[in-house]
Amino acid sequence: MFRWVVAVCLILLAATLAGYTLAGGSERADFAYVNSTGINTLDPAQMSWTPDIRVAINIWEGLTTYDPRTTRPREGAAYLPPDVSADHLTYTFTLRPDARWSNGDPVTSGDFVRAWRRAIEPGTAGDYAFFITDYIAGAGEYYEWRNHNVAALTALNRLARGWGVDDESARSLWGDAELPELAAARPGPEPPTVAEITSLDLDWGAIYRRRFERHAAELDARFVSVGLEAPNDHTLRVMLTRPCPYFLDLCAFAVMLPCHRSIELLREGVGDTGLTPEGLVVYDPQWTKPDYHANGYPGLITNGPYRVADWAFKRRLHLETNPHYWDRESIACRSIDMLVYSDLNTALMAYERGDVDFLPDMSVEYDHQLVELAVTGQRPDFIFPVVFGTYYYIFNCDSETVRGRANPFRDARVRKAFALCIDKRTLTDKVIGRGDPVSQHVIPVGTITGYESPPVAAGDAGEARRLLADAGYAGGRDLPPIDLLYSTGSQHGKVCEYLANTWRLELGVTVELRGKETKTFAEDKVKCNYMIARAGWYGDYADPTTFLDVFATGNGNNDAGYSNPTYDALLARAAAETDAARRMQLLADAEAMLVNDEFPALPLWQYTNLMAVKSHVRGLHPNPRLTFPFRYLSVQR
Repeated sequence: MFRWVVAVCLILLAATLAGYTLAGGSERADFAYVNSTGINTLDPAQMSWTPDIRVAINIWEGLTTYDPRTTRPREGAAYLPPDVSADHLTYTFTLRPDARWSNGDPVTSGDFVRAWRRAIEPGTAGDYAFFITDYIAGAGEYYEWRNHNVAALTALNRLARGWGVDDESARSLWGDAELPELAAARPGPEPPTVAEITSLDLDWGAIYRRRFERHAAELDARFVSVGLEAPNDHTLRVMLTRPCPYFLDLCAFAVMLPCHRSIELLREGVGDTGLTPEGLVVYDPQWTKPDYHANGYPGLITNGPYRVADWAFKRRLHLETNPHYWDRESIACRSIDMLVYSDLNTALMAYERGDVDFLPDMSVEYDHQLVELAVTGQRPDFIFPVVFGTYYYIFNCDSETVRGRANPFRDARVRKAFALCIDKRTLTDKVIGRGDPVSQHVIPVGTITGYESPPVAAGDAGEARRLLADAGYAGGRDLPPIDLLYSTGSQHGKVCEYLANTWRLELGVTVELRGKETKTFAEDKVKCNYMIARAGWYGDYADPTTFLDVFATGNGNNDAGYSNPTYDALLARAAAETDAARRMQLLADAEAMLVNDEFPALPLWQYTNLMAVKSHVRGLHPNPRLTFPFRYLSVQR
């Protein structure tokens, strides 16, 4: 039956595709794949979306790069292994002398220092700035110092212009040791209010100018304290805050990619300070375009196996081999098209017609039927790998009230009760219908070498009811209606309906579903404006901490608001442990807390990813991290 349904769908989709021409009639590249979202940014410092990173690792090259099968780090712009100090805190990399930018310039250690500094500067820092601030000595302190000064300069600049400031800005000025004028004008232990700040008879313009000039003059001297040294063009020395056994993996990630010096032609700033009036580091956002030439800029220069030859926004990104790449002779696939199809149904038809060689994602409404074609071998080009991520729901562990109601999920017993009564196999097999592997863990089982997942007790509805009664809510009595937040689209709504129905039947509770579009859903989740919310995580590097750190106190991705000193102490002990086996055991103990006792999250299944690869494509290996270095491809039509 499913084959008939899919056939009908494909016929109908053909009508949708009729008249579509490949990127406006452009000549076909050696290899073409689909990115349904287009490019969000090509600035490595600000990347966080997988489709962007997929392009980045093919047009830039870090100190290391990814093995196409295992995704383990391989030699990139630097030789491996680096020289590592006895205390595992200092890495000295030697860059290969034949590493070249796409304009022929040599890749230097200064190009990495420039890029990593951009990644932590206010104005250019993005979601992954913590790869540098958390791991490189002195980077966190520099980052905090810069952000404090930007806040002060922003407030002073507003006051100098006669504009208002908010309470937070007023407090930041009051605590600033570099503003003696303010303390003298308004003595006392308590910070001034906004009204008191604006009523002070001070020459805010003069105060702002002095503060700005002092900060600009100190900038480079302060950065010297960051653990990055480039003693010569081919040597990069990196000092870490603590041992990091997966540091070479981090070095291949987008935020760690180098940056050519030509970008400085597009840096905005007051005079020659390189800073905006607020103290930010800002570049013309057009710098990632290959044909942008303002102020003598040569267009985007990259150092990877490919360069961006053409970019038709929301339609096509065309890549060609970097003529100066150090290993260019080994690259069989000379040109690549990243095609943008906002509708995945249309993308699937383009694939069926032969316009596309690779579909990284096939999340269409009938994907369960396509999965059946894949797993039964009827479509060997349809691939259904298990990937390095976990789909879960999070409980609000922090807020006393949510939307005017008492929040019962501050109690771990309530969280555990809600988690234990879910029949996950029925959910994945019957509701979702794709047979995704059920997960009892936050960290996908069997995906990290050397890590053994802790044992987990099976779900038990009777134990769930006992726990709920022990927390004071026997039979669901006295529980407020439970607010369940999810993002509309995909299959999240069906999952929420199943969860709500299970909790009603097994625990006697009332659940109110609240679906929101992606942007407002994300805002509510960050603000902890929910009781239970749809969530999940894809690992960024091959170590348990990429999942476990999400639940550390104060982590920027800790949307559950979970905080436990014992858990944080386990992570801290693991971070200081140099024995690999003992370190992994400490991390397993930390995960055991999450999935056996504390339950800030309810794991449901391990992510899978339905994709399609034409049989004439060689060297593209499905892997759990969905990382695809295209330099290893060959296309044999």
